[in-house]
Amino acid sequence: MNKAGLLAAVVLMMSSVAAQAASEKTVKFPKCTGMDADGIAASVKQDYTGNRITQWPDDQKKLGQSDPVAWVNSKEITGKNDQWQVPLTVRGKSADLHYRVVVDCAAGSAIYKAQ
Repeated sequence: MNKAGLLAAVVLMMSSVAAQAASEKTVKFPKCTGMDADGIAASVKQDYTGNRITQWPDDQKKLGQSDPVAWVNSKEITGKNDQWQVPLTVRGKSADLHYRVVVDCAAGSAIYKAQ
């Protein structure tokens, strides 16, 4: 492989890693040990509408408002042992955003992954 090809491969790899990092956001999450799927759904919706939307201006811009509607279909939540994967949909005036939220109840953290 020549130097130009190697350089191009490195640049592509770095941009891919940067794009993935931008689409994942790790946040503190309220302790939720022992909750069922419905409780986790309510906690994720509250976390997004009460905390994340105010701290993530890019989401406000994409949605076209600062008070969007968020929902979770509890039947689509998967997980066990206080580790949950929650599909979150957020609807605004301009767009819908979709996240896969990975909640770790014991650690008190969540990762919002843009879909």
